[in-house]
Amino acid sequence: MKKLTLFSVILMVVLANMVFAGRPIGVFANKNTNCIQFIDPITQTVSDHLLKGDLGTYAGGLMDVVITSDRKTAIVSNMGDSRIYFIDISRGFNDQPILLGSTWVFIPPEDMAITPDDNYVVVTDGGNSNHAAVVDIPSRSLVRVQYLKGASVQAAAVTPDGELVLFADYGGGALHSYRIDGEGTLSYKETQLIRPFSPVNVAISPDGKTVIVVHAFSSRASVFLIDSMHDLCFQEYISLPARGGQSCVFSGDGAKAYYLTNANPGKGTQVHILDVASPGKVAASGTSITVTPARGTGHFYGIETIALDPWDNYLYVTNPVASGAVTGISIIDLATHTEVGYLMGTGIPTGICFTALQHPGGNE
Repeated sequence: MKKLTLFSVILMVVLANMVFAGRPIGVFANKNTNCIQFIDPITQTVSDHLLKGDLGTYAGGLMDVVITSDRKTAIVSNMGDSRIYFIDISRGFNDQPILLGSTWVFIPPEDMAITPDDNYVVVTDGGNSNHAAVVDIPSRSLVRVQYLKGASVQAAAVTPDGELVLFADYGGGALHSYRIDGEGTLSYKETQLIRPFSPVNVAISPDGKTVIVVHAFSSRASVFLIDSMHDLCFQEYISLPARGGQSCVFSGDGAKAYYLTNANPGKGTQVHILDVASPGKVAASGTSITVTPARGTGHFYGIETIALDPWDNYLYVTNPVASGAVTGISIIDLATHTEVGYLMGTGIPTGICFTALQHPGGNE
């Protein structure tokens, strides 16, 4: 009887851990303290620091976080070290992540974008060059560092079908389109000029048809349509009630987009809700949400400093720039358009990402 009871307890613990490991989690990087932390989006709680001191040098600075679609691997960029780090997060919020290894990418990595088949991560330069690195995720090996069109390429986004990589050319005021093949080779397709604006980030809708280009310093954003031939078709510049774009993220159904600004005197840090009526048709909804405390003015290159939880109920906001940064993450309730929580980091939170609901074997 005692053996049976002990077995039952062990079985319950194992099953509980399996369930918890299968739940979505968030991951964010702390720029200055060389660690990541987990977020449980169900309880809206944050873990203690994880892998502290194992992700390169403290001076290098952790920047972006991306997660493979199978929810098993997080990748973190250390800009000053020219390395990206691969982390096994498959055991979930309640367990320690495992450092799988790192890859030297030759450029100072800031922004990253993963292909939908989880084969490659495209890495852009946190400095002012027009080079991008492509890294094979399964082998964690550098495929190539490639020279790109334009003056300085600082942000990347991959279309959901895996056909295109879009690059924001901050210095050249342009959006460049490249095809990516099964070997990870980037082939130039076209350029769309958006001068005099300086694009700092790119967001692509879940259906792969609408592109929003985030402009630094400006109160406008560019909207493009991707047509059936994978051509970029400029639609319009939309006006926003504040300046200084940093990040933009689409809702899971593609009907909304959330656009972060932080450079408008007197308005501080804000999230603006955009309505997406149909592919390429985007307009400001008129609703803006103030994020407190206000972050500093300026911008990172391409890093996603806002992220939706897996159910699109809450938006999490880190720091759009290191200067004037805070040590916490603001939580925005998208039903009430109000800030409802604040999670403490153990440094300066930068890139943030959540695992998706979809995973092999079914949905949550």
